[in-house]
Amino acid sequence: MSYARTEVAQIAAISSNRCIGKDNKLPWHISTDLQHFKKLTTKENEGATQGIVIMGRKTFESMGSKPLPKRVSFIISSQLDYAEKAGLVGNDNAYVVHNLDDALTQAASLAHGAHLDTIWVIGGERVFNDAMMYTDRIELTHVDTDISDGEAFYPELPDDFIVAAESEQMRDEKSELAFRFVTYQRKANQ
Repeated sequence: MSYARTEVAQIAAISSNRCIGKDNKLPWHISTDLQHFKKLTTKENEGATQGIVIMGRKTFESMGSKPLPKRVSFIISSQLDYAEKAGLVGNDNAYVVHNLDDALTQAASLAHGAHLDTIWVIGGERVFNDAMMYTDRIELTHVDTDISDGEAFYPELPDDFIVAAESEQMRDEKSELAFRFVTYQRKANQ
């Protein structure tokens, strides 16, 4: 069900109770997970490292309101003047769009021109939910903890996603949290 022949993939780190955010930031700091995120969302392409990510305004602001290095960011905001407010006018690495369809259409066009095969949806809760119907693959970091006072949660996976790959359980030395990487793939229509 890819978008204009470009794979749409979601990537998130979630707690046991599906929490992805607290106080508009990640509820933990796991270096290995951040490296995993960077590795997946960027790709060596014709001598340059690049990638395309789609996110909501709150996710963008949680990252310091700066586009991710070596990736083109599509930021979804209902605020018509958000590009001006965020200082993004004329920035070739960040585009403000006002709905998910525009983000996917423009990202797919850019991906095609740049020979990138994946568009990454990186959050938050509403964007993950809205993008699920277009999503081909999901990369989740399952963090073995419960966040009782979380504010943003990852949606339940639809039944047509199956586990395609799974890492061994790892442990972050600083936080002492256990985690594993799991790849979910949408089953082909039977």
